Amino acid sequence: MVGVIVGFLLGVAATLHVLRKDTIGNLVIADDPEDGSYMFLEISRLDIERLRAQPMVKLNVVNKGRTHK
Repeated sequence: MVGVIVGFLLGVAATLHVLRKDTIGNLVIADDPEDGSYMFLEISRLDIERLRAQPMVKLNVVNKGRTHK
């Protein structure tokens, strides 16, 4: 029983590591009281060449939420 739980936890940790490793940056969604919602892309300079070489990339979505009411 302990082996099953340890195996499951190792599998979850490995999956999370692989998913984070494959992302190339963040797609940030923010709200502005005057202009409404907008999005922008955050990528480090080191990842630009990786971005050019791939036909498809994976991004983390960061929701900045509503800054006004």
